[in-house]
Amino acid sequence: MDVMEESLRRRIKARGERVMRRYRQRDVEDIPEEMVRMDGVTGADSGVVPDEESWATLLSGRNAVMLALVSTGIGLHAFNQFAIVAAMPLAAAELGGADLYSWAYGLYFIGSIAGGTAAAAFRDRVGLAASMIISCLVFAVGGMAALSAPSFGFILVGRLLQGVADGLIVAIAYSLIPGNFRPGLIAKVFAAEAMVWAVASLLGPLAGGWLTETFSWRISFLAVVPFLLLLVVLTPVARPAASNQSRVAVAPFAIGMLIAGALVLSMSSMTSSGWWQGLAVACGAALFVSAIVLDGRVGPKLLPKGAFRASSIFGRGLWVLLLMSASHSVGAVYLALAISEIWSYRPTVVGALVLLMALTWSVVAVLASRNPSLDRQDARTRMGPLFLVAGFVATAFGLAAHSIVLIVIGQILIGSGFGLAWANVNRAALADTAEHERDQAGALLPTVSTAGYAIGAGLAGLVATATDLVGKLEGSVPDAAFAPSIALPSLWLYGLAAVGALIALLFSLGVKLPR
Repeated sequence: MDVMEESLRRRIKARGERVMRRYRQRDVEDIPEEMVRMDGVTGADSGVVPDEESWATLLSGRNAVMLALVSTGIGLHAFNQFAIVAAMPLAAAELGGADLYSWAYGLYFIGSIAGGTAAAAFRDRVGLAASMIISCLVFAVGGMAALSAPSFGFILVGRLLQGVADGLIVAIAYSLIPGNFRPGLIAKVFAAEAMVWAVASLLGPLAGGWLTETFSWRISFLAVVPFLLLLVVLTPVARPAASNQSRVAVAPFAIGMLIAGALVLSMSSMTSSGWWQGLAVACGAALFVSAIVLDGRVGPKLLPKGAFRASSIFGRGLWVLLLMSASHSVGAVYLALAISEIWSYRPTVVGALVLLMALTWSVVAVLASRNPSLDRQDARTRMGPLFLVAGFVATAFGLAAHSIVLIVIGQILIGSGFGLAWANVNRAALADTAEHERDQAGALLPTVSTAGYAIGAGLAGLVATATDLVGKLEGSVPDAAFAPSIALPSLWLYGLAAVGALIALLFSLGVKLPR
């Protein structure tokens, strides 16, 4: 009997080995999951990309339609931020809104955070397709208010409505990613969105500037119409999968605290007093922290489990996204003004230099989306903040030494940092959430980034006021080899950005993709 059992075991083992040899000669995706686990072979670790996780799969069939829908929502978010840059000064001059100019951007941030935080609950109550279409209508109403504005106040109302709609649209678009794409495709989805972001960021100021010069500043508010029409058409065509999470509760206390924080941060740009700016930044940050700490303790819970908790990958990932966004915002707010004042370049050249970061982000993100080992992907996640630190240092010395070469190198390094880390952080954060909270977590990711940019802008204004950055830039001499007056403001501005990136690095050490 023992002999027969031993013979049977040998025959089964031999047959299993023959099957594994046959499967190894074929594509990795054909190996059954159980056999993959037994043999220790995975697509990520072997370097072989299964067909169902390739770019061809992402760009074909229903995946392509879903990618178009998500990309349109994210593209609108990037495009609209830059499309009205050329129009706003003319609108303020014609309608007498110079004193309220900064509110046009502050209210947009406030609305975007409000829409982003409420997106999951709004989607659950009115339905996925209806929520996207209603958001497009709200965006259109905001654009029409600005288009027909008899006073600058109408533009402010329009920007607030557009901010709310934009926050809803981009959060809903992000929430579609985990439930409508295979896990192996998500890295490539984020890489594709990096490309969309760069292209939309480039086309935004070009389209808005052309419409402003050719027709009127009012017409530039219609530049986003193609995105709105595409969203209305693609949403029913794509038929996104319904959310598999439990219904998100409406959390007025947490949302109100976040909106209040954004409002107070925006007020920091309304004063030239460093003390008041510092107070506004401190109070705004305190309101954000209070919203996180008191979430669920006062009123219903808004954030998914583990949000901003250092004990979870999801929480650490959110901190990395927030700190990387805030650090970049600190350094980017005054970069265009600095380049323009020091080198007197034309607006198109200034825009190209600033957008070099976004273009680099896209290229590096695509290259980094290939399917190497998970250890290598995790290493890239940690390299991202380090590249940001190097980019901030290069930019600081570039401004002080009046070296445009160092500015270019700095932009490339910063873009490379985002390209290396951003997709992996998003992937790891989503993977660490419970399945029934994954859509809600996806909707939170762009809102955290927006909050980071708002915090960074407030800090940048505080540093600029304390160091008289704008006044020293206006008095700079383009032919000077070194500008001592700019050195100290640059050190403070980009030193603060580098500190934020280093803290992001510490959090990134605990952000790992699931094995």
